Amino acid sequence: MQAIVLREPGGPDQLRLESLPEPQARPGGVVVRVHAEGVCFRDIVERRGGFAFIKRPVVPGHEWAGEIVAVGDGVEGFAVGDRVVNLHRAACGRCESCTAGHQMRCRRALEVFGLSVDGGYAQYVQAPVGCLVPLPAAIPYAQACFLNCTAGVALRALRSVAALQPGERVLVTGASGGVGMHAIQVARALDAHVIATTSSAAKREALLEIGAHEVVVGEPGELHRAVKRATAGQGVDVALDCVGTPTLNASLRALRAGGRLVVVGNVTGERWAVNPGFLILAELQVFGSAGCNRDDLQQVLAWVEQGRLRPVLQQVLPLSAAAHAHRMLESQAVTGRLVLDPWADAATVK
Repeated sequence: MQAIVLREPGGPDQLRLESLPEPQARPGGVVVRVHAEGVCFRDIVERRGGFAFIKRPVVPGHEWAGEIVAVGDGVEGFAVGDRVVNLHRAACGRCESCTAGHQMRCRRALEVFGLSVDGGYAQYVQAPVGCLVPLPAAIPYAQACFLNCTAGVALRALRSVAALQPGERVLVTGASGGVGMHAIQVARALDAHVIATTSSAAKREALLEIGAHEVVVGEPGELHRAVKRATAGQGVDVALDCVGTPTLNASLRALRAGGRLVVVGNVTGERWAVNPGFLILAELQVFGSAGCNRDDLQQVLAWVEQGRLRPVLQQVLPLSAAAHAHRMLESQAVTGRLVLDPWADAATVK
C-alpha cells in the first residue's frame, strides 16, 4: 500500500510517500480502507518533534474515515463493508474513567494514531474496534473524517467541561481553523452567543457566514480589548482557546468575573506564564479538554445529518501532497480543514 512515512522530525519534506505492507486484522480489530484523512495542526507539531514519545518511523494521521475490509477474531458489532469514522484512540471501557464517560482519560489503552501506532496517512489502517463509530451513509467520507477532532472536540469542551448554558457568551480563538469553524457551529447549536476571533480581516465574512454573532480581528495578545468593547466591558462567560500560548492571556482577560477558560489548542508548544493573582481576584476557572468520546461524535454526526452543522472542508488533496498540505496549514492559508485522499491520482493536483 501507499503511505506517508515520518522517519525523522523536521520540515514538511520529512513526509515521504513510501510503499508499505498492508496491515493485517488483529484479534479485536479491523482493517479499514481509508477514503479520507484530515490534516490537523497536531500533525505538524508531531512532524516537528513536539512529542517525545512518538514512535518513528510512523504513519501520521489521527482523523480518518473509510470502509472495513477485514475483521479480526472476536470482533462484534462491525463487519466487512461497514462505513466507519475513528476516535483518537480506543479506550478499555472498563476502568473508572471509561465507566464515568471520560474515555479520553483512560490509561489502560494508550495507542494513539499517528503517535504510538500508524495512522491514516495511508491507504489502509489497522484499528481496534473500540475506536470506531458507524458513519451514516448520508455523510461523505471527506466531510466525516475530521469531525472527531473538530466538532467533537468543541462539543466535549463546551458541553461537558465548561458546562455551557443557553444564552451565555462564548469566545472562540483561532476561529478560522478546523476546530474554530466547527466550535462556532457547536456553540450555536448549544444556544450560546458566539464571538469569534481571527488575525485576518479577510476571514471575517466566512466566520459570520458559519454562525458567529460577532467577529473580532486583531493581534492574538490584544484580542481581549476588542472583546471587552464588544461586550460593553462585561467579558464572556466561556473562552474556548483553540490556539494556546499566543492567545491564552488574552482569553483569560476577556472573561467576566467567574468565567471559564477551556484550552483545546497548543499550536506552538510553548510554556504559558500566568499571574495567579488575576485568577484569584476574578475567581476564574481554567480547564484543559482532550478529544471527545463516542457520545460526542455521535451527536455531531446527528447534527450533520439534520443540517444543523456543516463540515467545513477547504480542499481534498492526494496523499502525495501531504507536505504541501502542511505548508498551507503553516502559512495560515486554510479555512476549515484540508483532507487527503489516499486513492486520488497525484497527477490531478497542481
